[in-house]
Amino acid sequence: MEQHWNRREWLGAAASLACTGTGRPLADDERRLAELFRDAHQKHGLAALIAGVWRQDEKVLTVALGESMTGVPATEAMHYRAGGVGYICIGIALLRFAERGSLRLDDPVSRWFPKLPQAETVTLRMLANCTAGDPDYVKAQAFLDAVLKNPFRQWRAQELIDFGLATPLHYKPGAGWNYSHTNYTILGEVLQQVAGKPIGQVLDQEISKPLGLKETENPTTAELRSPALHAFSTDRGIYEDCTYWNPSWAHPATMTSTLHDLGVLARALGNDQLLSEKSRKELRAPTTVGLGPLRKDFYYGLGLAVLNGWLAQNPSINGYGSLFAHLPAKKLSVVITSTLGPKSPPNVAYSSLVFKEVAKLLAPDVPLPETFK
Repeated sequence: MEQHWNRREWLGAAASLACTGTGRPLADDERRLAELFRDAHQKHGLAALIAGVWRQDEKVLTVALGESMTGVPATEAMHYRAGGVGYICIGIALLRFAERGSLRLDDPVSRWFPKLPQAETVTLRMLANCTAGDPDYVKAQAFLDAVLKNPFRQWRAQELIDFGLATPLHYKPGAGWNYSHTNYTILGEVLQQVAGKPIGQVLDQEISKPLGLKETENPTTAELRSPALHAFSTDRGIYEDCTYWNPSWAHPATMTSTLHDLGVLARALGNDQLLSEKSRKELRAPTTVGLGPLRKDFYYGLGLAVLNGWLAQNPSINGYGSLFAHLPAKKLSVVITSTLGPKSPPNVAYSSLVFKEVAKLLAPDVPLPETFK
């Protein structure tokens, strides 16, 4: 798809292909990545593409291409909704609580919510790795209709749980696997009770403060710190700005952040800043292999997918499509977010498409599963 860049965009892209911020010539990996990101931005007609790659703690390349709004170039400092990356943070917080003895992964949810279905059988681990059997409220048509009818509505956690549990469990707890926002809403409520404070404060205390993530927040409303990357949607039949649609429907995954903060978080998945080595292994333990569609090269840990060694989330929330990944074996971290342009076909995980090319370039000996989308 052809796209015409304005002069400022063209100059920025040309500069990124020629040198780094220090003025030195780009190394091969940097040059190829810069070309890859530029070509993807053009090919898919995206409004914006913001991406970064790090090897260990060293930046390989970061870019911001396109526009936030007409006449407003996208920048690496812009804040955006990170969605399901927040589920990784929930998994990490759960493990940190377990390390301190505040709870155990195999505690039954009945300890906090005795009236939930199969509450004596469903454990915190099952909620975190999506084996509890709870239906996903996001797949309920009545819920989807309500969200699109009023995208500015403030949702309460109990409303979301009620939508999810309006139908029976899909299977006996622990006997299957299905991705479920319902699980994480319940788990977020549990962590709030354990900590005695709102989940946003829990994640700030357990994740943001230890890592020094000063640009990361977990708001309960449509708040988005300036400068904000604007997002666009065609979910209601027209191409419209959806930047300030309320993300509370995804509670507790309402995280907002920036490219560089998320880069720090991705790198933390491979070191001991947040978790012990034992807990890091627990985070990515293959306990779900063999359940449903999951297998050794593509399974689900505690809040993240494990793709042949890559630890990843590919959230989509209110017009922001992202990919967040870390490969411990090569100490590679990748963060990509994209926003739809007026001619971009909807319902395509563009950031995941770009990630596939990045992974192929930088880790060709670690092929991504064919089923990853």
